[in-house]
Amino acid sequence: MTAAHLPDFEHTLVIAQGNLEAPELAECHGVVCGLLCRKPDSSLDAYVGLLDMLELVKSPGTGLKISLEELLNSSREQLADEDMGFHLWLPNDEEILEERTMALSQWCNGFLAGIGSGGNDSLKTMSKDANEALEDLQQIAKADVPDTTESEEDEVAFAEIIEYIRVVILMIREDLRGPDGQDFIH
Repeated sequence: MTAAHLPDFEHTLVIAQGNLEAPELAECHGVVCGLLCRKPDSSLDAYVGLLDMLELVKSPGTGLKISLEELLNSSREQLADEDMGFHLWLPNDEEILEERTMALSQWCNGFLAGIGSGGNDSLKTMSKDANEALEDLQQIAKADVPDTTESEEDEVAFAEIIEYIRVVILMIREDLRGPDGQDFIH
């Protein structure tokens, strides 16, 4: 199974017509991933309603709503991909590291909001590893990068953090699944 492609990040920023900056757009992906980990059959209305409640997107225009629907459907497919084809939706690597780190921090904030939107009761029965991963995401969500010169080591560390997040999101999703791999237990 080949993972679905997410919408083009930069194009979606243009469609948002200045109503969303890159970190907020990344946060929208975090929200949908958290929502889908908790409730994989979530609808576009539920997603857009949550974005509205979080004051990220209020009454999206037609173009942005189509991109959000594509993001929802692609994310659902990626999270279900048995080949681990899940990717974080972030600004391109050409952007400065500070901008990408802010977007990653917001992505984690969005994920935590999305997964927590159903209340914490469903999270109480998660494994110790999954709960530790949520704590790590909370720490990453607080990340702040001073405006410094970027180095190759910084880029490598950033890539490693992204890979870690990608794997723990899949672990959390799996942790919330039922015994036969299809039913969700929370």
